Parts: sequence; C-alpha cells; structure tokens
Amino acid sequence: MSIHAERARFVPVEQGFNIARPALEPQAFVAEAARAFAAGTPTGFIALDLSSALGTRRPATTPFMLARYARIRRGETLSCSLVASGEIWAVLQGSGTLTRTGEWLSWQAGDMLALPGGVASTWRADDDAVLWLVTDEPALAFLGVRPEAAEHAPIETTHYRRDAIARELRVLYDRPMTPDTPGRALFMASARTERLGTCLPAMTLTLNAVRPGEAQRPHRHNAAALVLALREARCASTIGGRSFPWTEHVTLLTPAGAPHDHRNAPRTDGAIEDRDIALALIVQDGGLHYHGRTMGFSFA
Repeated sequence: MSIHAERARFVPVEQGFNIARPALEPQAFVAEAARAFAAGTPTGFIALDLSSALGTRRPATTPFMLARYARIRRGETLSCSLVASGEIWAVLQGSGTLTRTGEWLSWQAGDMLALPGGVASTWRADDDAVLWLVTDEPALAFLGVRPEAAEHAPIETTHYRRDAIARELRVLYDRPMTPDTPGRALFMASARTERLGTCLPAMTLTLNAVRPGEAQRPHRHNAAALVLALREARCASTIGGRSFPWTEHVTLLTPAGAPHDHRNAPRTDGAIEDRDIALALIVQDGGLHYHGRTMGFSFA
C-alpha cells in the first residue's frame, strides 16, 4: 500500500452530520481595553484571544476573526505583516503616520482604515496612540492559505477620515426609523467592495447609533459580531440573555446565532445632544455569510 493510500480515513455518517465544536459565550473584554489605555503599557498588540475556548492552535476571537488593541507609545513604531485577506483599523487615541509598500498616510483619533492584508506596515505615533483592529487571520489559518500579493488584493488602502465620518453620522442620527428598520446603522465600503455592500469581501464594518429612548429590536444572525463602544451614553446590550453595559472602548462579543438587542435609556428632560447618542463600531464576518446566502437575519 502506498503512503498516500495509508492516509485515507472513512467517517460514519452519524459523526459527519454531528460535528461538535466548543460553544462561544458572549462577553466583554474589559481587562484588555484597560491595559491598552494604561499609562505604563508598552508598544505592542493586545489580542482578544479565545483560542483556548475555541480549540484553535492560533489566536482567535471568533472562528473567523481576530481582534486586537494596538498600543504605540509616543515617538515609537509598531511594525507588522498580518496573514489576512484584509485589515480593519480604528484610531481610538493619538495621531501618527502609516507607511506601507509604496504608500504613506497620516492618521488621527476618529479615523478608520481598511487595508489589504499580507503587506508590511509601520505605524509611527506622534503621541501616545491606541488603535483597534480586526482581521480574518483565523479563517486563513484554518484553510492553510496566505493572502494574495498586494496588486491582486480584494481591496485597496482606504482611509475613512473623521470629518467625513462625522458628516455621515449627522445624517444617520436624524434618519427616520420604522418598527421594521433593523437599526440605525451606516455600512462602510470601499471602491472595490461597494457592489458587495461590505468593507472587505469577508467582513462588514458598520457604525451603529442608538438615540436616547431607542432600542434596536432583538434579533439574531449567523455572523458573529465584535462591538466596540465609541460613545457609551446610557446604552446596554442583552446578548444571549446576559446584559452588558456599553463602556467606552470596551469590545463586546456577540456569538453567531445569539439573540441580542441594544437599548439606550431615555433622557427625562427631552433635550438630546450628540453625547447622548450611543455609538458603536461593529465588525462581523458577515461578508462570508452574505456571499454564501447564509446570513440568516431574523427578529428574535
């Protein structure tokens, strides 16, 4: 018998249709956020790593996504080359510059970026900076593949500047809502992904706002969601029956299929300012599900 034939295995149908995986629980990454903003934290990454719960050999926050905080101290640089099809970054604090092969741009707090994966990057901070990023590294690691060369990447470097974001949010805050509206959300895309309606082919990036007295109806979907609170107001989420208050810069995990809602307490005096409108950045592996026709969105 050849060595190739010796590798063959045959699995009974009962096992093939009942493949068990460890459950993923909703949670808030409070300690990781605190460490990212602590005065003594050195330059580097802080991964939101649930690989032990997921049973994976490499860091992962969900089966398909890995989220991190990046701390860059003033005058220092953080270099990386991530094995991902793309990268989503949000600047939470500070300012600086990004250098990639043949590209250079400046960034500041409130900016967001979508970048091709697999490209060597150098982030330099002009003052103490904290960034948040999500990639699909776990998906590529599971498949054992590497990203395309930059010239064949599914997206080009895309910079969402904070002033442009602010203009779009103004429209979002005033948008009329109906009982059937899924939420007060702004989907972000790029020149190459606008047709798909996603930020990256595999991942969606949305800004979700909840005005005082509003609630996003309980719902579920097959995409896992990473929810980063940008402005907490008096908002909280119920995820899988557990309540989580929104805390600025803390990431919440909504596992795939878990029923959840977001609600912001009303103001008793009726006066509403922007600071009273809760705002979160949400990344989902929804691009995969939209493409596979398996998103499964429904009100719970």
